[in-house]
Amino acid sequence: MFRPILSACACLLATHLWAMVVEVNLPYPEIRLKDGTLFTEPTVKSFNPAAGTATLLMKKVLISLPVSLLPDEVVLKLKDLAPVLTKEELEGERQKEAALRQQSAENAARRQKQAEEEDKAARADTRLLNVKAAEQALARSSSGLDEVAKFAETQARIYFKYRDDPHSNIGAVIASDLTLENPEPVPGWSGRYRVTGSAYRQYVNNQASGFGRGGKEFEMLIQTSEREKPQLIEIQIK
Repeated sequence: MFRPILSACACLLATHLWAMVVEVNLPYPEIRLKDGTLFTEPTVKSFNPAAGTATLLMKKVLISLPVSLLPDEVVLKLKDLAPVLTKEELEGERQKEAALRQQSAENAARRQKQAEEEDKAARADTRLLNVKAAEQALARSSSGLDEVAKFAETQARIYFKYRDDPHSNIGAVIASDLTLENPEPVPGWSGRYRVTGSAYRQYVNNQASGFGRGGKEFEMLIQTSEREKPQLIEIQIK
């Protein structure tokens, strides 16, 4: 959203840039405009004959409006207080006023363009920061998944070589292979991942005095945190 820029007319009236402004300072109990608007306790502060406008003070707020909207008695009072100008002088004042309006309009357009360019640059900077943040988050996420995958492979090899079925006829594991799926976040558990896979082994059969082989499907739950190494929560054989 662009920052608000005052219109050329408002800037001119607010800063008294008109070529000719008559200070009058006329307080009234109330003024009802010809369009029906009622002002309570206004003060007519100034009158611009060339522009045909008057400035009213209402509760510490300056309001500019066309003189034609004021009651006739107020208009007559303003005209009595205004200096008498010849036709040539009035035309000269109007030309000065038109030049000031043009200059103010150009200044306002320049400020508006500057504000738009600043806002555009700010949005571009914000987008760049968002892209960098997203890239960093993706990098952290990819790094974290790689760490979980490596941890899962290590723990699975240890488990199926030394810990699985300690009371069975499986002796020394001669060879083993693992297939692991990519880690998947566990819904509702921050930093917890599920890894499924299969383990295939060739081992010494203690009872048959020979060799055996087989495979098992399993599921692992692994917990991670920013300050600690991954932890194996459990391995379930399917």
